[in-house]
Amino acid sequence: MKKTRDKFDEIDSALKELQESISRLEGVDASELSRKVDIFREEIYAGISRWSSLELARHSDRPVFDDYLSGIFTGFTELHGDRLSEDDPAVKGGLAFLGDLPVVVIGHRKHSSAQKDYPRCHYGMASPSGHHKAVRLMRLAEKFGRPLVTFVDTPGAYPVPETEYRGQAFSIARCISTLAAIRTPVVAVIIGEAGSGGALALGFGDRIVMLENAFYSAISPEGYSSIIYGDDSNKEEAADTLKGTGRDLYQGGIVDFLVREPTGGAHNDAAGVIAETGRVIRTYLEDLMAVDLDSLMTRRAASIEKLLPGR
Repeated sequence: MKKTRDKFDEIDSALKELQESISRLEGVDASELSRKVDIFREEIYAGISRWSSLELARHSDRPVFDDYLSGIFTGFTELHGDRLSEDDPAVKGGLAFLGDLPVVVIGHRKHSSAQKDYPRCHYGMASPSGHHKAVRLMRLAEKFGRPLVTFVDTPGAYPVPETEYRGQAFSIARCISTLAAIRTPVVAVIIGEAGSGGALALGFGDRIVMLENAFYSAISPEGYSSIIYGDDSNKEEAADTLKGTGRDLYQGGIVDFLVREPTGGAHNDAAGVIAETGRVIRTYLEDLMAVDLDSLMTRRAASIEKLLPGR
């Protein structure tokens, strides 16, 4: 039995081929037929399950951090290394400009733009070195008074014994505490899969933007199903329990802005999705920079308290 993602790919590809065939018809007004195909595609994706949203968040053609970096920012200068051990390829960051505004940008790198070099980038899963690098960049943003923009796209932190020996949990905690404390505006953008502590390391800000089919949860549906049921056969039900789609978190008030995706997922109009994401980031940073830092920190503390259990 094929995976859900494969089924969606097959359906979407078949419908696109049908539309192309319709457009090549000569001597026939095919506009009505093409419109019906569009409506059919929209109906298929209008009520997709949470599991299907996660499959779209993992789609290999979905725009990744490198695409947002080149599509939204200019003058990017990458800064390498954590000044302790190594340069983690799963975390990329540096100095850039958003229009005329100097910023610091950090993101999880699942693979390079237009390439599928997942292993080289550790599938976007950061080690302690990646988190230490992120903290260094966060501190630079604060030091030079530059707003910080983070992009989250990771299944979780890098799960190998070596990273645990080197203090994986501590490095994630440092990222979270630094994000909470730095005196500069922070905008976090959830663009794909955002799993566990690896996502939390970059996934908090004064404003949180999330794509419609992105999935942000404490554990993957497969992991949840394996713990509760002993295997991943109940991953669809687990996804419903976790309620981690952009739509869920926006309705729950955790996410400030929901970027709508085109029919079939962000990869079907990557340029449009990236442009809309950039517009929202600019709007939020303009608003945040108009607030004095003391008031900004007070508001941030209040938003953190709302997220705490029992609040």
